[in-house]
Amino acid sequence: MIRFKCIYCGQKILSQEDGACKKAKCPKCNHLVVVPRTTKGRPALNADTSEKMQQINEELATLGISQGQSSDVAQVYRESAGWLVPTYDELSLFLMAATFILLSITNDTMREQIGNWLTSSRDIRIHLLFVVFLGGIALSLYHAFTKSEKSSAEKIVMMLFAVIANAGTGMVSGWYVIKNGDVHNLQLIFPIWNIINGVLLLIMLRFGIINEECISDRDTTFFQVLLGLTAVIIIFLICHFVLELYWAITFSICIVYATSFDKALQSVLPGLTCEESEPSS
Repeated sequence: MIRFKCIYCGQKILSQEDGACKKAKCPKCNHLVVVPRTTKGRPALNADTSEKMQQINEELATLGISQGQSSDVAQVYRESAGWLVPTYDELSLFLMAATFILLSITNDTMREQIGNWLTSSRDIRIHLLFVVFLGGIALSLYHAFTKSEKSSAEKIVMMLFAVIANAGTGMVSGWYVIKNGDVHNLQLIFPIWNIINGVLLLIMLRFGIINEECISDRDTTFFQVLLGLTAVIIIFLICHFVLELYWAITFSICIVYATSFDKALQSVLPGLTCEESEPSS
């Protein structure tokens, strides 16, 4: 059996082994998702192991689904916290890391503000968190170009990087727009939502709702990386040099488009999300 998460709503899904690399509808949000080849980083689910199969059947039974009730490729096996819980995979993490590097090279304001923030803080935890953030960037770049499995520790570091990047830039960009932008009435919804979303991410992190399981085991491909990086560079150049947006706004826009681009690739070109099958002997 293969366990994985829907990239759209975070719903946990169960699939038979023969469903690998096939398209299936998420039982919760009805989006088409691609079943990964294996469940990495966890003990294999052996169909001959009665205890594990009993647990799976019990989970399905709680949702009114019997083992032979449906011929669908994928079935829900446990309720998750829903669409608010993010799922990050190698491509979206790589594109976040690439955006941060681009801004670090080209944006003096960001370097100055981060430098001032670090030097003015005497809390060692802040400095350790920044080291973890940089470690997440390094791991995101590394795993985008390798097929090695992620350890639990690596997933935690990458998860912290993703949450800090999303929550931090969302709150900073939202506050910047409210403080300096000429926005009124309904236009305030967008910066306020960025702040609320950032706070929600930190709350979910604090209470363990966001954890290492939010880091997908799905491997990315070189073609995905190339397409995603091209799209992000174009968006970055427009936001940073043409529109001259504040660095946190540019980062937020690139992150949103990076995530959306990844999901679009998986829906439109599902073959790119799975490794090629081994040649038959």
